[in-house]
Amino acid sequence: MGKKVYIETYGCWLNRGESEVAKTILREKGYEIVSTPGSADIVVVNTCAVRGDTERNMLMRLEELKKIAPQARFIVTGCLVNVRPKSILEILPDASLLEPDAVTKIGDVLEEDKPVYILRKYERDLSLLPKYREGPTYVIPIQSGCTGSCSFCVEWVARGRRVKSYPVRLIVDAVKEAVSKGAKEVYLTGQDVASYGLDIGTSLPKLLETLLEEVPGNYRVRIGMMEPSMLSKIVEELVPLFKDPRLYKYFHIPVQHGDDRVLSLMNRKYTVGEYKSLVERVREGVGLSSLVTDIIVGFPGETEEAFQSTLKLLEEIMFDKVHVARYTLRPFTKGYLLPGVPEPVKKRRSRLASELALRISGEVNRKYEGKLTEVLVNGTSFRGDAAGRTPEYKLVIMKGYELRAGDFVKVRITKSTPLHLEGEVVD
Repeated sequence: MGKKVYIETYGCWLNRGESEVAKTILREKGYEIVSTPGSADIVVVNTCAVRGDTERNMLMRLEELKKIAPQARFIVTGCLVNVRPKSILEILPDASLLEPDAVTKIGDVLEEDKPVYILRKYERDLSLLPKYREGPTYVIPIQSGCTGSCSFCVEWVARGRRVKSYPVRLIVDAVKEAVSKGAKEVYLTGQDVASYGLDIGTSLPKLLETLLEEVPGNYRVRIGMMEPSMLSKIVEELVPLFKDPRLYKYFHIPVQHGDDRVLSLMNRKYTVGEYKSLVERVREGVGLSSLVTDIIVGFPGETEEAFQSTLKLLEEIMFDKVHVARYTLRPFTKGYLLPGVPEPVKKRRSRLASELALRISGEVNRKYEGKLTEVLVNGTSFRGDAAGRTPEYKLVIMKGYELRAGDFVKVRITKSTPLHLEGEVVD
């Protein structure tokens, strides 16, 4: 077996961070990371299992990769491994299966001459983080696990119930090295970043304080998804830290629904009123910022009146971006046992919620037109124009400009769409 490895990653930023850990381990063992599966001796697929349609797409992709790279040895990791191991092995009977917490064992697995299965052990090596190599962005996992028990979520099977946090010193040193070598934005990722430190006697605000104090330089930090019930416990300590311009003023706080009864059926740990108070505290303390959320339509027990309450909440809060998902059955969850909403009803509600969310995003983004802002260039658009992020993590396309990734430029916003801003560079 050769040394060329192709890694394909799906799902959340935590998955992407874990793939970066795998790349770091493999490179240190002498493997070469390649960009196409057909040229690989080993194919690694980091899977997602958040929704039913996602699961089906994952399995279809494994079928495709099997045909593209029939010569390759397969390793399947990510959340689907603990949820559907039998389904994976029906497609790839000779594959090794590594649960998310076992991704650090990938080098050892490749030394074996037979398939290896590490499932539902939930033992994570918290001493290994990805090493920065190049580019403007450094993705680093800081924790895994969640304190919730939502009745729609299969992640407790995929990743376990216990919060597992990386040591503060390890994280800060890794970020310091990345920034010293050229990283300009750092993504702190996790299953629920607000629960960071619960298991090791610290917290997200304390981590950020240490990081900002000890890592000098002109860079930006983006904080990952935070559960409302956990964020509410640290919000008073967290909000003042956003006076530091190195923190993107970006908050991903999933509300999931706008009706208290449905939130209770979902086993969420807050009411609509408590969520609105949390958002008010964030906006009051931080000022201009981006607020992103997730909602589920068609959850069992969602009446038309309850759905309308969700639409009302979207109108009230005016989110910058909303991820709308139709509820899908997930195994091992309480929602699986509840009487469902008909699929045509779910589709209609999804369409209405998505249309409203897009309209609101357009209204929010229009307020940026004419503003002068600093943009961190971090890539290009699909048309090849320079692209970057404002301090609020708004995507800005600079048409006709070729700029170096990692540069900070002054930009005047000339146009907006629901999905991005457009601007001209100001000398």
